Amino acid sequence: MRFILLMIALCVVVGLSGCILASNPSFNRSKNIALDATSEDTKYHDDNIHTRGETGPILEDEKDEASQQESDDYTEAVLKWRQPQTIQQVVVKAEPGQLEFFYVQYTNEDGEWVTVKHVQDNMRPVYTFTLREPVVTTKFRLKVPRRWDSRRVGGQKRSTRGETGAPSMQEYKKIQEIELYYALPPDPVEAGTAQ
Repeated sequence: MRFILLMIALCVVVGLSGCILASNPSFNRSKNIALDATSEDTKYHDDNIHTRGETGPILEDEKDEASQQESDDYTEAVLKWRQPQTIQQVVVKAEPGQLEFFYVQYTNEDGEWVTVKHVQDNMRPVYTFTLREPVVTTKFRLKVPRRWDSRRVGGQKRSTRGETGAPSMQEYKKIQEIELYYALPPDPVEAGTAQ
């Protein structure tokens, strides 16, 4: 009797998971809009995984203490467009350990950085994140800490510089590729509306 109840429960779970998967179709991507952006280092959005760009120093917009602290603690990879772009999916490619921790950010209409994702303990060579709702912006960035607590190094601080001063070359993290997409309408053939 228990076996029959277990089999019925298993069939219900499998049936429901099929319904959930069918109601959430795959993401139909646009072209990679990062290719049209400008940046300080075009190698991290040149559509060539064999080139490696680097994050750079955060240039302080303001001379307040918070801006100076951010500049001391982080480096960044910024993409800019003249016309506003819609972003819904972010793909970041880097060698494991280069981008273990980072923030995915865009600027809002007031020009302030808004964090949409704080990535932690990332050891994957390809990190993909899809936003629930698309954002429209003229600037996108990955903000990367200069040092962090790493699980893979026993939890100690990973740091490549002293406590003060400008970042050393080792603190600039290598990025193979940043790709940005927005969702296209579903393909009529995939959606089952083809006649």
